[in-house]
Amino acid sequence: MPFFIPSHVADNIALSLMILAGVTVSRWTVEWAVTRSCDALAARRRRFTIRAICNAAIAIALLGIWLSEIQNIMFSLAAVMVALVVATKELLMCVAGSVLRFGGHLFKVGDRIELTGIHGEVIDHGLFSTTIMELPPHHLGHAGTGRMVMLPNSILLTGPVRVEPQPRQYAPHRFTLTLETQASPREIVGHIKAAATEALAGDLDRATRFHRLTAGKAGADIAGPGHEVAVATSDLGKLQFHIMIYCLVKDARALEQTILLDVLEKLPLGERTPRPAEAKAWAEIARQLREGTGQRREAAA
Repeated sequence: MPFFIPSHVADNIALSLMILAGVTVSRWTVEWAVTRSCDALAARRRRFTIRAICNAAIAIALLGIWLSEIQNIMFSLAAVMVALVVATKELLMCVAGSVLRFGGHLFKVGDRIELTGIHGEVIDHGLFSTTIMELPPHHLGHAGTGRMVMLPNSILLTGPVRVEPQPRQYAPHRFTLTLETQASPREIVGHIKAAATEALAGDLDRATRFHRLTAGKAGADIAGPGHEVAVATSDLGKLQFHIMIYCLVKDARALEQTILLDVLEKLPLGERTPRPAEAKAWAEIARQLREGTGQRREAAA
């Protein structure tokens, strides 16, 4: 045998050839013996049976001889595939993210999205990455910052993707007004509702039609149209008014400023005058502090 073939492989090849030759000769001999004295149909059936038995015997014998070599080859292929997957894991995840974006119709060029805390407008996307124009936080407007962010598509598999309404679409806009004033909460709510009604009056009909169309298409309830006001308190006990207005996305910040200015102009802002009971309690606390300070000074002297 050639010198570059390992000895155990050469032995397996020789044994395989011997088995093939032996089974072939045995098949011819048995076929000649069992078919020489029968009709053509019975002879064909017996030849088929003998051929099937011989083929099964050859397959079993060869599998027994080459089983260890087959196992080694399978282990080597598995190791190569594992190394290949580990080396190209990120690229495969990027491709999978691109397939998810395309198959799930997540977003397209021009959409405004938010993912992994990054908020921006999609300006390009490919097989491995998505490029967005960064946008400031919602309370700072809708104009871009001028910075581009290139994101790998693999992040589409690791977190939620929020697709925001376009600037020329109507959507709920929410903001909070925190106050410390002597005015009645009912009075403040009345001022807020009056200011919101006045700010939204010019575009209310179009907003109502758009809301009806969007809610019907989505098959779910969407806040709007018009406005809503809810009252709550902060951790420090201050009044908070949570306001929702249904308006064009591009006009949301301007309308928010208009409503806040109208409300603040109508409210008496400043420090709250303490009640008599509160004033008496604070006076008692101050007296106790003064007496305690005097006693410590006398003890020190």
